[in-house]
Amino acid sequence: MRLDDLAHRLDSAGDELAGASTTLSLVDPGARALGADAAGGLARAGRDLHRLLATALTARGAEAAAHGARLAETAHALRQVAAGYRGTDEDSRVTP
Repeated sequence: MRLDDLAHRLDSAGDELAGASTTLSLVDPGARALGADAAGGLARAGRDLHRLLATALTARGAEAAAHGARLAETAHALRQVAAGYRGTDEDSRVTP
């Protein structure tokens, strides 16, 4: 596998993570699914549970976005390295 190919794969993985970061909030079933619309202690527990779920989904979305950005940065650096190798190869060729 060439360095440019690896950089492309890293970019693709970063794009996937970035996309996942925006869709994680869609996983939230809503407070009603956890019984938060009822009365009493179980409803309070459902609201608390939903709040924890929403907080966790937001945090995981932010982490996925950050990891996606890191992969994009790594792909960029890898492309620069590949270009440097190509330049060194070209410079080292002896012209007849």
